[in-house]
Amino acid sequence: MNMPKHLNAAIAYIESNLCAEFDLEEAARLACVTSDSFLRFFSYMTGMSLNEYIRRRRLTLAGADIRKTSDRILDIAVKYGYDSADAFTRAFVKQHGMTPTAYRKNGGSLKVYPPASFHIIIKGAKEMDFRIIELEDTAVFGVSKQFDGMGYQSIGELRNIMWSEAYEDVPHQICNSRWDEPDSTAYDGIWYGIRHDGKYMIAREKDDIQNEDLEVFTIPKGTYAAFKTERGGFAWEEFPKLFSLIFESWLPTSEYQQKGDLAIEVLHLWTDRDLRHKNRYYEVWIPVEPKA
Repeated sequence: MNMPKHLNAAIAYIESNLCAEFDLEEAARLACVTSDSFLRFFSYMTGMSLNEYIRRRRLTLAGADIRKTSDRILDIAVKYGYDSADAFTRAFVKQHGMTPTAYRKNGGSLKVYPPASFHIIIKGAKEMDFRIIELEDTAVFGVSKQFDGMGYQSIGELRNIMWSEAYEDVPHQICNSRWDEPDSTAYDGIWYGIRHDGKYMIAREKDDIQNEDLEVFTIPKGTYAAFKTERGGFAWEEFPKLFSLIFESWLPTSEYQQKGDLAIEVLHLWTDRDLRHKNRYYEVWIPVEPKA
């Protein structure tokens, strides 16, 4: 399947309906994926939700109309889906930093967003350590936090803050120990970074926690695609690269599609600094199902 071709057909459909209601199912049909898969894939590839993309594109076109035409501000607002001039003005100021009236009168620079375009980039025949695994229901315990970003790329900053000793240091809340603590093995083993339902959660299985006052999440039984890094890297470098390969190269050309919004980071860590720096490695597990 020519994934970029189908995705760009969906974008062309959306662009042709920016002044009208569009049918998400039709856009997904053109992309040859389910509606949920289209929303997730779009969000990851662009770093914003589909709704945010449409809002930005409409306000970009509205700015052009204000500059090029003598149409009333209210008429332009209605054209691009706003119920009132006030609502349109608030959105316009948020994106462009000035009111529509001020822009028409004085001109200025607008923050414009061109149409999205999808391309699959083959990155030097990059090898991926990949396998399909079957998981049973697995309870994990930890600490979660809501994130505001809409795409997988925006979670990285939250992840780094939650893991950092200088900031929230969530691992310490789970195992009541510190990295490099003499004679400690509290950090040895598997840690999970769970992305699900608008949250990021750092967690471990029952036998690996030393604090009972934790949230619980059950990793659901099912089929997962599992991807592994080489040893010795830093999580904040390795996970973005791995997610990029999965969503930009593997999923568009694979016989599988992501099932739901769950994505699991798996961190194989050691308490001892030397062992950790030498041996640590990471995985990403995503639930999958065969493409229809």
